[in-house]
Amino acid sequence: MKRTGNIIAKIIGGRIRDNRGAFAVIFALVLLVLLGFMALGIEAGRWYLVRAELAKGVDAGALAAAKNISNPYVDPEVIAREFGEENFRAGYIDTPESGTGQVRFTAQMLAENRVRVQGDVNARAHLARLFGVDTIPVTVTGIAQRRDVEIMMILDRSRSMAGQKMTDLKSAANRFLDFFVETQAEDRVGLISFATTVTLDRALGSDFVDPMRSAINAMTAAGATNTEDALDRAGGTGSFTDQSGLPGDRRVQQFAVFFSDGMPTALRERFRYNGQEYDGVVYGQGYSGRANCRTSDYPYMSVANVLTRPDGSGTYAGVNPATTGDGRRTSGADPTSCCCPRYLNTKWYLFDSAPVPGYTAEYCSIPMNRLIPHFCGQTRQLALQNAQTLKSRGVKVYAVGLGSSTDIDPSFLRSLSSGEGYTYIAPTSSELEAIFIRIARDIKLRLVQ
Repeated sequence: MKRTGNIIAKIIGGRIRDNRGAFAVIFALVLLVLLGFMALGIEAGRWYLVRAELAKGVDAGALAAAKNISNPYVDPEVIAREFGEENFRAGYIDTPESGTGQVRFTAQMLAENRVRVQGDVNARAHLARLFGVDTIPVTVTGIAQRRDVEIMMILDRSRSMAGQKMTDLKSAANRFLDFFVETQAEDRVGLISFATTVTLDRALGSDFVDPMRSAINAMTAAGATNTEDALDRAGGTGSFTDQSGLPGDRRVQQFAVFFSDGMPTALRERFRYNGQEYDGVVYGQGYSGRANCRTSDYPYMSVANVLTRPDGSGTYAGVNPATTGDGRRTSGADPTSCCCPRYLNTKWYLFDSAPVPGYTAEYCSIPMNRLIPHFCGQTRQLALQNAQTLKSRGVKVYAVGLGSSTDIDPSFLRSLSSGEGYTYIAPTSSELEAIFIRIARDIKLRLVQ
């Protein structure tokens, strides 16, 4: 019995020793597999890093090529390769510095406004070499597209622009057009010029370069500065396409490029005089040429006593918009009028919504020292409202001012524009060309997606 027990113990002990050997073998196999997965995990992380950095190079090349599609001085395919190589150089992240597997970028124009860029490189293996993997090819492809654009140029041709200023403005505006010559079949550009009256010199349309150049070169300087009506006209007939209801990927990029060398001094409004209705332009008129709706100019200004027709065809003779009242015939001729016979009597409908402080909308003959500041304030306020209407429709507004702070109001221009990066100040007209070129390049950059 004792002998039998010894035999059983030996058998059990042998099995235990056999199991321990099996566990060692199994552990070694499992460890080898775990190390393999760890190696592959590390290598996968490196490959992912290579791919992510290669994608940056591809994106940089595609965007650079797309924004230069219409640039006559560069080849988009060449610039795509150059930008790609600048962002992912040979040997970067331990990729081959030369020979097989070295980074390579290729570009191809898919259409007139789309470019395809591909980057290829071999990522080197390290731990994975234990499993016979030396390199793995990495490929990234990107496509950039240049979107179509609508641009309305809104240019000041008031009297203060005479001489060298107008010459430099024309040169700058023509230089701006150079950047859109190659895409004028798809893009749409128009021109609004303004002084006392506003004209749509070129309705928004394609094939615009030559007609726009003719319209720009034909501008002459004369009159006041009717900013509010110019901005209002930019949202009307012949201007921007109505894109309400269109999904974002189908919308055309829309920009307004506004330029002026002075503060607003005129506005367009409805009037009533002697029972007749008028749509006219009224402007601040100064003595000795001083009239820019600056506080320092108020003692030298009056509201013009000539009501100009909005189409520039002439004036409304006998209507004096400088006076105020209910617009009816004065007492004796119209007993319902609240004004005495000695007053000329003109109704400003603007004063119904924006009365002069301290006076009713139909007060007869508001004192000039109260009327002038209010009038100048309304020329600015209406301009800002019309600019905001454009911006609320998705139009990006650039504002360019020419002159010192005594000529223009930088804060007003900033409020007029679409914000930071959309406002430019040129102290002298010789600097306008550089600004217009910068805006053209900025617009082209914003067209890429």
